[in-house]
Amino acid sequence: MKNFQRVLKELKYSFENVEFYQDLFAKSGVNLEEIKTPEDLNKIPFTAKGDYRRSFPKGTLAKGFTLNHPMITSSRSSGSTGDRLITLEIGMYLLNRAIACAEINPTINEAFHRSGRKIARYAAPNCSDVECANPNSSIEDRILADKTLVLPVYHDLMTTTEAMLDRTIEEIEEYKPDLFYVDPTHFAFLLKHYKKRGIQPPQIPVMVAYTAATDCTRRQIAEFYDMNKVYGELLSSTEFGWVAMECNYGDMHVNDDSFYFEYVDTEFKSPLDNTFKELCITSIDQGASPHIRYRTGDIVSVKEGKGESGSDRVRIVMEGKVSHFLVKDGQPFLSPQQIDKMMGAPVWLDFYQLEQVKEDEFLLKIMANDEYEAGAENAFIEKVKAAFGKELKFDVNFVDYIASERSGKYQFVRGMNTHV
Repeated sequence: MKNFQRVLKELKYSFENVEFYQDLFAKSGVNLEEIKTPEDLNKIPFTAKGDYRRSFPKGTLAKGFTLNHPMITSSRSSGSTGDRLITLEIGMYLLNRAIACAEINPTINEAFHRSGRKIARYAAPNCSDVECANPNSSIEDRILADKTLVLPVYHDLMTTTEAMLDRTIEEIEEYKPDLFYVDPTHFAFLLKHYKKRGIQPPQIPVMVAYTAATDCTRRQIAEFYDMNKVYGELLSSTEFGWVAMECNYGDMHVNDDSFYFEYVDTEFKSPLDNTFKELCITSIDQGASPHIRYRTGDIVSVKEGKGESGSDRVRIVMEGKVSHFLVKDGQPFLSPQQIDKMMGAPVWLDFYQLEQVKEDEFLLKIMANDEYEAGAENAFIEKVKAAFGKELKFDVNFVDYIASERSGKYQFVRGMNTHV
């Protein structure tokens, strides 16, 4: 299996240099000499976010690295699934992972590698340390060392004022970026303001990350951009950097040049045709913070074959965090991705949020536009009921505002276990 020999090197490196793994292997009776095949990895326990949070920093950093090491980059998670997590890694390694990941999307890859390229970032201010700049600060204070301009936006996205939206558009015009690196909901929200003003955003590649794109946000972005040429979704994480990217044919491919992936069976089954797997990642570059058999909490479906791009990289569909799934009989049941496919991208809908209040009770918030006709939401409700196979109660509210999560991210499906 691809990169397995690099996994063996990572295991040896981690055992010799990282206190957490020395303790883990000793307590679990792991003998690295017995790990010779991919199947043998099952002898090594899975790890998870809590392990690294409890052991940080001394237990998780490899020998020779410190918090203020000159080669280290610090990343802080948004806290969307609980307490925020700090990860330290060699900055050049993170760049190398990004370069490898971007190869699957030629348009984004070219813009990312362009000499002197400039990036405009538009996402929740809480998504990582560098975005925590005060949105009311000057444009100069929000330009990072890699020439990324962090655009101003309020933490609670939909409370962002028209004056700040105007300012954001002016900053984009002034900065002339080569690439957008944006949250899809944030970007769709900004594009509504472009549309209101009757002006066009710059025609540059659009890379979306941070949260999943809904069909509605894709539809709104597609009003301004050719989605088959200049658009790509990115799966990234605090722990690893760039993990997977969408190609020009709409398939998300994992970055298996930079990581070793396992697709772990889940204990719950989809009522549809999807086979749910949890994404499990092992680092393979002997960095400052090795991760071995790390359970991400990301649930995916794995596609068969190569797809239209012809790439050998595995194709996945991001179903969502298991904590965001809708629940039936106490078990995760429908993924956010499945719910969004039921909703689709009707022209009357701008944004929505479905919240499971109780197993049989749901709150559906809808931000509709002038195309809405009475009862248009009923088709979606009936699809959800059919999937559950029983009667459900829906409280439908038409609103002008949907609150962001504590992390600043916008969650379009809120399961009963979604962190508040």
